[in-house]
Amino acid sequence: MVFPFLILILALYFFIIMPQQREEKRRREMIQKLQRGDKVVTESGIVGTFLERRDDEVIIEVSAGVPVRFKAWAIREAINGKKN
Repeated sequence: MVFPFLILILALYFFIIMPQQREEKRRREMIQKLQRGDKVVTESGIVGTFLERRDDEVIIEVSAGVPVRFKAWAIREAINGKKN
């Protein structure tokens, strides 16, 4: 009776929890590597130019002279022609 339950727990860990942890680690590293001038996309689809990072916030220029503050977790990806 316990064996099927253990199999289910292991399957959940390997197919759901581990991939989420890997993705979160990849995103944290990508955000740490951002440099001024990098193009980024936010979770809401806003494309802009990375200006600076402040603690858990980033400042992105969405149009010429229009900086906007976002939480760092809102950065989905960097689009510099290479994947970070």
